[in-house]
Amino acid sequence: MRATWDALAGDPDAYVGDPLRGETELGSLFGRLGGNPQRGTCVEVGCGPGRMTGALARRFDRVIAVDVSPEMLERARRNVGDGNVEFRVVPGDRLAGIEDGVADVLVCYLVLQHLPNRRVVHSYLAEFARVLSPSGEAFVQLPVLDDGPKARAWRAVRTALVPLTSFRGPTSGAAFRGIRLTRGELERGLQNSRLRVTATDTGPDAPYRYAHDLFLRLVRD
Repeated sequence: MRATWDALAGDPDAYVGDPLRGETELGSLFGRLGGNPQRGTCVEVGCGPGRMTGALARRFDRVIAVDVSPEMLERARRNVGDGNVEFRVVPGDRLAGIEDGVADVLVCYLVLQHLPNRRVVHSYLAEFARVLSPSGEAFVQLPVLDDGPKARAWRAVRTALVPLTSFRGPTSGAAFRGIRLTRGELERGLQNSRLRVTATDTGPDAPYRYAHDLFLRLVRD
């Protein structure tokens, strides 16, 4: 995962990272879930080149922006500056080094669809619960597989074929192509992580075959 995103950090055509879009995207994420959080500490999971980080820094007293890629974090630092933002490298399957209960707000947008398997997605959900404060809220987006046998068959074929295409470059491997959870798999991950959904919304047109974007506002159960 680190090698994939380090490579993409130097390829602007392969990664959507325009910081000018951050304010609009962030406002849309909060607005569709009925929230307008400000102040306190925000943990941004998968900050990439800092598309949303600057907008978060203007809202919150402290931002902890994490990413698996040191190269992405360096781009984010150049785009945003340090100020009230702490940039931290994390492993690909957990938020190591982030303190328990530190986050008044957690934001994870355009990240979970790139995780390579269900286990890692579930691990991240558990980590969200760990780092949230007792009154904290997580604002999360991820694609969810449509219902029905056709969608499941497509996922099975896709999972088998993705490793065979990794030679084409970083956007062809599992660390970029990711996995689409079913609704049941997502619900089990939330339940096991002791996260409760307080608001939800569905995106109009997700750019994924047999899947749709789901937006979640989560609290510790």
